[in-house]
Amino acid sequence: MESRGQEEHTLIELGGFEDRQRLINGVYLNKLSAREMESLVAISDTFLPSVEAPPDAVHGYVDKFYRTSASMAGTPHLLGGLITERLKHPKVWMIRVTLWLLSTWIGTFIICGFASMSSHFPYFQSFPQVAPHKRQDIVLSWSISYFSLIRMLFRCLKLLTLLVFFSQARTTIN
Repeated sequence: MESRGQEEHTLIELGGFEDRQRLINGVYLNKLSAREMESLVAISDTFLPSVEAPPDAVHGYVDKFYRTSASMAGTPHLLGGLITERLKHPKVWMIRVTLWLLSTWIGTFIICGFASMSSHFPYFQSFPQVAPHKRQDIVLSWSISYFSLIRMLFRCLKLLTLLVFFSQARTTIN
């Protein structure tokens, strides 16, 4: 129970050292459906798209880093394993339901609104079918949404995507 003046905090367990080793070695099984994975790939590439390197980049590594999107680095697959196997939170089911809804045209319309509609037939599109620049506008609108669950979804997906992308370690150097 909460007493006055105190807040209740939720602890997110990500596991111990052995769990981190299994994640790095890719042992976590991705149990997301193909439709959920399509939505997760679209969201990951919206947060971390491939971009043109700045003209003053002299090293090939910098150019390669800028041109690598989240899906090119395998982030959605690792993120799917993190969501289904490792993440222990009471609201993980909401992420899965949202990913499934975003894979359908009606769910995308409900969550994203008129921004997900196209000017040509078929007018209603699922989230992976929406143009990348429109997806960026949609995700940005989630961050300032009136509904707290949509803002929480934005923060959760952004945090997890960036965490998985930037914590990947390459074992071989070319």
